Amino acid sequence: MVATAMVGFDGHRGWLYYVAVHPDMQGQGFGQQIIEAASRWLAEQGAPKVQLMVRTENTDVIGFYERLGCEAQDVVVLGKRLE
Repeated sequence: MVATAMVGFDGHRGWLYYVAVHPDMQGQGFGQQIIEAASRWLAEQGAPKVQLMVRTENTDVIGFYERLGCEAQDVVVLGKRLE
């Protein structure tokens, strides 16, 4: 496996989860290809936008998504551990 992504559509927006490219294959365009394929699928489902979450300290990945046209959104993500 070279690249993978889990994609979901909640009826309001598309979401990308667990996007990954094998470390030995990074930098060869596979990440962009899988994001584009996921975005096409979401558009076909009627999703008007796609969102994803990246940890703030993961600056390399944030830069990757910014180069693909993604922008930081003015939202707060809240969570609660259930363990």
